[in-house]
Amino acid sequence: MSFLKEFELKDMAVEEGLAWGGITLPYVMQQKGGSCFSVIEYELYIKNALTKNLELPSFRRGWAIWNERQHTLQGDKNFLVIFWNPFETKDNPYIENTLGEKVEKENFLHYFGSEVEKICKEFSKVTRTKLLKYQELINFLSFSLSMEESTVKMPEVPLYMDALLSQDLNFKFKANDICINGKKIIVVTLSAWSSVWKIFEQVKSIPYRYVRRILFFDERESEIELKKYVRKWCGGRKTMLEEIEKNILSNVNGYCWNGFIFQVEEKDAEEFCVNLESYLKTQEMAYVFEKYNLKDVWWGSVAGIFLANIVPPITGFKSLEEFILHVEESKENAREHKFKEILSEMAKMKEGEQDVPNGQI
Repeated sequence: MSFLKEFELKDMAVEEGLAWGGITLPYVMQQKGGSCFSVIEYELYIKNALTKNLELPSFRRGWAIWNERQHTLQGDKNFLVIFWNPFETKDNPYIENTLGEKVEKENFLHYFGSEVEKICKEFSKVTRTKLLKYQELINFLSFSLSMEESTVKMPEVPLYMDALLSQDLNFKFKANDICINGKKIIVVTLSAWSSVWKIFEQVKSIPYRYVRRILFFDERESEIELKKYVRKWCGGRKTMLEEIEKNILSNVNGYCWNGFIFQVEEKDAEEFCVNLESYLKTQEMAYVFEKYNLKDVWWGSVAGIFLANIVPPITGFKSLEEFILHVEESKENAREHKFKEILSEMAKMKEGEQDVPNGQI
């Protein structure tokens, strides 16, 4: 939060708020503070009881994921941002918040790149994936700011990405508003994950970003964070508090945010908000149209800006795949689809047999 308090104190250029530094490996953005991230584009996939489970690493503190859906009238693109903030100390030549063995400081960038490649390879077992490089990475980040197709061309030396990607955009930060290129930013925070498919259909006629972000904690840190959060709950009723706590933490835990970022003409903003809020109420969805915290939440939705929107509650998932946007299919539908696949294969085999002349193999 201190990041944005400082941001509010003076009229800073937007690039000073952006942490992006330079593309120092083809698919790694190295940030000004020493952290780094990579972006994996993936095709939306169907998950059911017959689908292979993803075996993703056990992330710990200093790691984060943004799951972003970028929507235009031409279609949708889905992305996973893998982020790492290596913890360094002056007296220790190693970085210890890795996903395995500790790593020497001078090797941290290539270590991160190898971990991202492993994650992309694992993810490719369930859907088609692509690790964004150079211009593709720039296009993704450019849309995150402008919500328009990128016109920014990668320079010969891909440095100073903060200035490059913001220099042609007109940002206005008002008391409780953000305007970009004359359009107003509207941020809607959701509490539920499963309701988004209905909203996708409702807002398909305008560009938007739908973002999920999780800042990871390990098991011990998660328990400490939870105790801090619920310490004033159920005073004198310890048994009830223990029952509530049982369903909060799980195998994967962290600070989570889930919501939409829209960009509409200022003259249309009020009507858009009224119509969307009316729809959310009819669907009985829990939501918040961000006002006082709008800038904090918006900055936190941007890939790599991990110091913004750092607020509890901590949330738990049985597996990280629950956090990643995909389509859930029932067991019954899964069996039906599998049965149809088998019938289709049998039909192909039968056609093949008929095409082979008698006496030949």
